Amino acid sequence: MLRSRGVRLLGAGLSVLLSLAGCGGARAGGGTAAGGGDTARVESESESGGERETLPLDPPRVVAGTGVTLRAPRGSEPTPFGAGFVHRARRIQMLVAAAQGGERVLEAFRRGVDNEAEVISTEEVQISGRTVTLHVDQQETGQEMLIERVWILVTEGDRAFVVAGAYDASRAARVRDLVRASVLTAEWDPTAPLDPEAAVGFRIQAPPTGLVLDRTTTSSVTYGVEGHMSPPELGSPTLFLIAIPAAVPLAQRDEACEPILFQAGPISDDHVRTRARIETDTVEGCEVTGWQENDGPDGEPVSLATYAAIIYLADETFLVAGVVAESDRDAWLPRFAEAARTVAPAH
Repeated sequence: MLRSRGVRLLGAGLSVLLSLAGCGGARAGGGTAAGGGDTARVESESESGGERETLPLDPPRVVAGTGVTLRAPRGSEPTPFGAGFVHRARRIQMLVAAAQGGERVLEAFRRGVDNEAEVISTEEVQISGRTVTLHVDQQETGQEMLIERVWILVTEGDRAFVVAGAYDASRAARVRDLVRASVLTAEWDPTAPLDPEAAVGFRIQAPPTGLVLDRTTTSSVTYGVEGHMSPPELGSPTLFLIAIPAAVPLAQRDEACEPILFQAGPISDDHVRTRARIETDTVEGCEVTGWQENDGPDGEPVSLATYAAIIYLADETFLVAGVVAESDRDAWLPRFAEAARTVAPAH
C-alpha cells in the first residue's frame, strides 16, 4: 500500500521546514484568536541562576478543522501548510492533528505519532481535565538532522488529538521549556467536526468521481471510496494531497520537479511508465505514472498502478499521489491526473 510521508506526523519533511530560512509564507486564516493575554507563566529555571521566568506565549488560537485551541510561542504564525504554527526566529513548529473512528483508525493514528523515536522523558500532565502523558523524544530524519519533539496524545471514545512541538535537538536547552509550556495550553472540543481540508489549508477542488474526502483524520488530505478508507484497502482507488515543505525558485522549478517527485512520491525512477509536464492557467508541474507490488493480506504480491505529480501553486509545492489496483489502471489514472490540476486553497 502507498504510505504517504505526509500522513506521518512530524516526519522527515520537518527537517526541511526547520532548515529553511524563509519557511514559506504564512497561511492566511490558519488560526483565530480565542482569548486575551500574551504570556503563560510556567515554572522554569533560567540560565542565569535558577530563577523562575515567564515564558512568552501568544493568545489562544483555534486550529481550524481540529477542535483544538493552542497558545503558540509568542511571535508564531500559522504554518503555510498543515495545522499549526511556526516560529521562524526560534525555528519551532507546533503541529496539531485529530482523528475520529474505530479502533483501526485510532491505532493507525497512534502509530503515525509514535514514529519509533528515542524516548528522552515522560511525565503525567493535565490537558482539558484529562490526565495524559507528555512525551519528549528524538528522531533522526531523512536529511540527517536530529529532531526533538514535545507531544501529547489525548484519546476519548472514538476521537483523539495530538499536539506536538518540534525543533532541532541541538537547541533543546534553549526552547524545550517554551515548547512544553505551549503544549500544556492545549484545549479540545471533542464535539467539533473534523475538516482535513480546513486543517491543512488546501484541497482538490474536483476530486475524481466516486471518491470522497476522508474525514477520519486531519493529518492528511485523502480522497477514497466511501467505506474503504482509513487506512484504505489495498488496491482501492485512493488519492493523497500532501504539501512539500520547500520553496522552489521559479527559475529552478522545471529542473527540480522530477527529483522532488521521486524523493517524496510513491514511484521510483525505474518503475515509471509515462512522464508529462503540467501547465494550466493556475498550476504547473510534472507527473508520472508507474507501478509497484505490495504484499496482500494472504502474503501474495498484489500489483498496483500508481500516479504522482508535483504541483506548483503560487509559492507552494504539493505532491498529488494516487494508487489503484493494476486491473483498474486505465479507468483511474486519467482521473487522478485531472484531479491533480485542481489543487487550490481550502478557502
